[in-house]
Amino acid sequence: MSEFQITLPILEPDEPPRVDVHYEWRQYALWLSGRYGLDNVDGHEIGLSPALVRDLLLWTDTEDALFNEDDPANSPSSPNFRANGFELAKRVRAELPSEWIVTTFDPDSRKRVVLPLPR
Repeated sequence: MSEFQITLPILEPDEPPRVDVHYEWRQYALWLSGRYGLDNVDGHEIGLSPALVRDLLLWTDTEDALFNEDDPANSPSSPNFRANGFELAKRVRAELPSEWIVTTFDPDSRKRVVLPLPR
């Protein structure tokens, strides 16, 4: 993490930085709140590795290709969609400094969770 760099302005200096990892059609998988304001980013803006940014984009692009905008409720998902998103979120947690709060949907508990720091 020695090359870690954030390219966003600080909008809420008293708030911790937060990122939620989830899918929405035609959007990036990362949803910011807190210190850097509200934004939807691909990951390079918050210092994530090129490999992780690529994998996050692949995850959303795969779902976008399956999404039926005429019938969203009946759009199929790729195999292991939720589990893959959870694994990507754990990688995001591992790459960000400890001050970040990382949330995502846990496919086992079926709830939004705060991911713990890796051991």
